[in-house]
Amino acid sequence: MTRIAIVGAGPAGLSLAYFLKGSKKVEATVYESMEEPGLKPCAWGLITGIENIIPIPNETIISEIKGFRIYLDNKLVFDIKTNNKLGYIIDKPLFLKRLSDEVNVEFNSKVIKKGDKYYVNDKPLDHNKIIFATGHYSVTKSMSIPAIQYITDYEIDKEVVEFYFYSGFLGYAWVFPDREGSKIGIGGYAEVPELKERLKQILKGRIKMFHGARVTDYGVIEDRLDGSYTGEALGTVYAITGEGIRPSIISSKILADSILTGKNFKKEFKRSKLYWSLNWHAKIIKMTKERDPGTVRLSKALLNNDPQIILKFAIGDFNRVDLIKIFGRSLI
Repeated sequence: MTRIAIVGAGPAGLSLAYFLKGSKKVEATVYESMEEPGLKPCAWGLITGIENIIPIPNETIISEIKGFRIYLDNKLVFDIKTNNKLGYIIDKPLFLKRLSDEVNVEFNSKVIKKGDKYYVNDKPLDHNKIIFATGHYSVTKSMSIPAIQYITDYEIDKEVVEFYFYSGFLGYAWVFPDREGSKIGIGGYAEVPELKERLKQILKGRIKMFHGARVTDYGVIEDRLDGSYTGEALGTVYAITGEGIRPSIISSKILADSILTGKNFKKEFKRSKLYWSLNWHAKIIKMTKERDPGTVRLSKALLNNDPQIILKFAIGDFNRVDLIKIFGRSLI
């Protein structure tokens, strides 16, 4: 039996252990340096469909998302409300806690490298394989951007999320419902003081908490496609939207299937829709920084098109025809 050590008890690490659970071929243990999961700041959004590969306990669902509003320079551009479930706002710490209950996980267990060997709490890590699910902590600063978020008592429609775009700013702000109040945040290509200043325009309610983190926006890190990384440590965050929970779980599903079937992870991952869509998000960001630093073309492309196509692009469910419709042949 192959003994696998998974470093990091975030969505990627815990879901990988979950997908490997019950196999007679492998025994997986998750090692987490913190005392509990889900401490990284996050808006807790999760696009529908992920429940088809991993359970989302009802108790972890704060609300079902059925609509969205998009603003440009604080002016409402789209106000879409449907009868369909577009996604969820989940209690991420509780979701990860329930997931951790299903797998072998050791909290307060820090894995470090000394020489060519790994240790957990200064004891040798005796496993056949180590997989890193350590999020943005294991990537260079140049591969990530800052994001900040306030938790306030401002009440909004629990079924609607709001996105705010600004001329000349590559990034966006958001207002997401919480159990009691809202999460109001912003992330993008700017320093934290500028992010705070921009967020003042939409910040409402009594502030209960402020926190921040960096978010990987590089796209897939090609030299990590050897099966030793998964989730955000591999670059599985949609660069334009910052969505990371769902793509991290999907990347772990591909990795788990590769381990259990003996297939080459790099080949399996590179033929996936996830790989293709993640890299297109990253490519659009790169081209915007190089050719459209004022974000004029990007804003026009995202806000002057059918919102249903934009939604498909945002969640990675797009094809080449959709890209041409949104951005035109000159960009693609």
